[in-house]
Amino acid sequence: MPPPYPRHHPAVNNNHPDLADIRSEVRVLSNTSDISSKGEEFEAKSSKLRATLSHEQETARQKLLRNLRTMIDSGELSYADAGAIEKDHKEQERLKLKDLDKKYFDGFQREVVVPLNEMLTTRIAKATELLNSLATGLFNQSDNAADLPQEEGDDQPELLEKLTLLKWIFETRESLYKAIFDLLSARNGKYRNLILTPYRLSGNEEKARSTEAYFRDDEIKRNSAFAVEIRDRTLEFLNVIEHSVMRGCQAQLNAFWDIAPPLGRVLEKVPSSLERFCIQIPASEYEENPAYYDHPLQYLFSLLLHAEKSTFQFIESQTNMLCLLHQVKEASAHAQAKVIETEILGEGIGESISAEDRARRAQEMLKREIEALSLDLKEKVRTVEDQWKSGFGEVVESVKERIGEYLLQTGGWDEQLEEGGPAVGVL
Repeated sequence: MPPPYPRHHPAVNNNHPDLADIRSEVRVLSNTSDISSKGEEFEAKSSKLRATLSHEQETARQKLLRNLRTMIDSGELSYADAGAIEKDHKEQERLKLKDLDKKYFDGFQREVVVPLNEMLTTRIAKATELLNSLATGLFNQSDNAADLPQEEGDDQPELLEKLTLLKWIFETRESLYKAIFDLLSARNGKYRNLILTPYRLSGNEEKARSTEAYFRDDEIKRNSAFAVEIRDRTLEFLNVIEHSVMRGCQAQLNAFWDIAPPLGRVLEKVPSSLERFCIQIPASEYEENPAYYDHPLQYLFSLLLHAEKSTFQFIESQTNMLCLLHQVKEASAHAQAKVIETEILGEGIGESISAEDRARRAQEMLKREIEALSLDLKEKVRTVEDQWKSGFGEVVESVKERIGEYLLQTGGWDEQLEEGGPAVGVL
């Protein structure tokens, strides 16, 4: 028999109750509003302190200048002594700014970096636990259930829904890794400003330039290392998805070929001439559809349409899984392009390759890879759809056309009979 149609919980809806708890946990992990709010609160408080100090220093500076002018005009103070006092005052202002910068950095480290890093690390560990748990259980039940493709979407989640959720968990974990990277980058930027400020205020340009160069090189190395980490994690995830999709597609294909030939043989018994063709209709169907008394082939047409849509689920499932695999392959290609864009070729070697050239090379590689992946996907989908046509699609469509024409000729055609068959050739 064809599998149930429509499914109670089709994979595209992502709402199977067995996966509800995992979806809820992922939503919690992906909600970063508390992370951004903590940083915003600290910045607001720090900006207020900095504005207060700036106002106090400006007020004190204006008061000092007025007093110095009065004392110079009265002869109590020479211009040289006034200049020395003003210079000393500026030094005191510089020291206060330096102290504020130090307090700002220490506060950012204590109130933002440490708690958020701990929070993000905990979430990453939880996401990894969910990822491994779901990945491990993808096929456990199907090892002893040859009829799983018949049950998916009802008693059990479809493999596609599990893989989609797996992808969501992976993307959520990647966003958490990125949040840690951005957090530490912000800390490094603030530390750089803490070190640079005294050199800039004192006019020590040479020391400022060397310090900026150090932090710039460190940023390049961090970006390159992070790109490699993303690439490696994505490749590992791709291996899991690719293995699962290939295995899942084979299971769906086997299920299709188990059912398509017998159904095809049944349809071959429908004669070319339908005038004397009789079918048995359950009594309950007559009660619900009195029109079957005059036009019994309406019932057969509805059965064919249901069998077509039901059986096409095996094909649609393969197509959807191949599309999901394509998305992960594209993500892997983007990750590899980022590695090329940020790679460090070694001392003396990379100097001749500018950032613009690396970006150009990365985009060229990415374009080629995306085009190749798109062609590969189209070919795979075409192969799957060709199997549908040759295995069942063409014969069921032919019989439907004959019955439809007969009903039209005998006054039994109803537009509601044809709700639209499966959509093929979507790519």
